[in-house]
Amino acid sequence: MAIVGLPGRDDTQSYIAFIERHDLSHLPHFEDANEALWNYFGISSQPTWILFDLDGRVTRGRGALPEELFKLG
Repeated sequence: MAIVGLPGRDDTQSYIAFIERHDLSHLPHFEDANEALWNYFGISSQPTWILFDLDGRVTRGRGALPEELFKLG
């Protein structure tokens, strides 16, 4: 599983501050300056998460990622 951040809806300095404030700098992030990806995936606020599995199923949620999503098993 790969986790990628998608900060948006603000200027570059603000989303960098968001990443640092929430200790997310260990994740890769895509800049979405024109909000094209936010709009495509229907994201309206942070934090929001979307998971895509190998079968093409999509799971969406808001808030912090649930810990059980990281358990293998």
